[in-house]
Amino acid sequence: MTIDLRQLRYFVTLADTLHFGRAATLLHISQPPLSRQVASLEEEIGVSLLKRSTRLVELTAAGRHFHEQAQRIIAGLDTAVRSTQAIERGELGVLRVGFTMAAAWSVLPPLIKRYSDAFPLADVQLSEVLPKELNDALMSGNVDVGIAFPWQRPPALEYLAVHTEPLCAVVPSDHRLAQSEEIAVSELAAEPFITFPATTAPALHELVVGCCREHGFEPRIRLETHLQQTIVNLVAEGLGVSLVPQSMSKMRLTGAEFRPVSGARMVEQGVIWAADNDNPCLARFLGCARAFGGLL
Repeated sequence: MTIDLRQLRYFVTLADTLHFGRAATLLHISQPPLSRQVASLEEEIGVSLLKRSTRLVELTAAGRHFHEQAQRIIAGLDTAVRSTQAIERGELGVLRVGFTMAAAWSVLPPLIKRYSDAFPLADVQLSEVLPKELNDALMSGNVDVGIAFPWQRPPALEYLAVHTEPLCAVVPSDHRLAQSEEIAVSELAAEPFITFPATTAPALHELVVGCCREHGFEPRIRLETHLQQTIVNLVAEGLGVSLVPQSMSKMRLTGAEFRPVSGARMVEQGVIWAADNDNPCLARFLGCARAFGGLL
């Protein structure tokens, strides 16, 4: 059985108006081809859909049923076409975003809000990952885009800076420097440091260590842990001090004091993606990221 979609549209319009003349006008055709197409449809399915007379057009019982089903088919097809076009434009679909914990305290919320406000039909799936795991997640396609610190990446991955902020010091509340308005990095020279392993967050590890070296000392690293929130927790317990991105001060954790650092190095974060990722949602997200980064 072969039913032309055009025949369905012609029949639905005729069934809606029950008048060949009005239906033909709405369809921008003359009455004879409309009559022929409806008759061909009836012949194809082997059912009389209309009762015709010189004065009236009525639907048969089968015609009323077919009218309802044809309306559903046409509406479903129209919806499928619109949604497919929206996916091609990147307005509908799934965007998988991998992020490091530092991004959750800084760039992630405003960037995701900007994207979601612009494309409310897109489904954003967030997953927190360690920096060292993000490359593999991007290369394997498990995530479409990452938000993290810059670090050594394979040539297949692209990077766009979107956020910068200074390092700040975090010290225990009973520390001698806890009430200082600003801390010089050199004042931390004798302190035990809590920081990240170089294997977990190489960019941030090098930034912190490099900042200390610039001020004449090698940091005495007492503890290393993978998450910045854990670092701050350990500082609050009096186990050491640290240099962390300023946005971590939003934690407002009892026992920990965050203080500006004179001449602090800047921490950069950006979006990372595989150059061959053809997800249309990614292109839209990168457009939002470029606009966001343009505010730097």
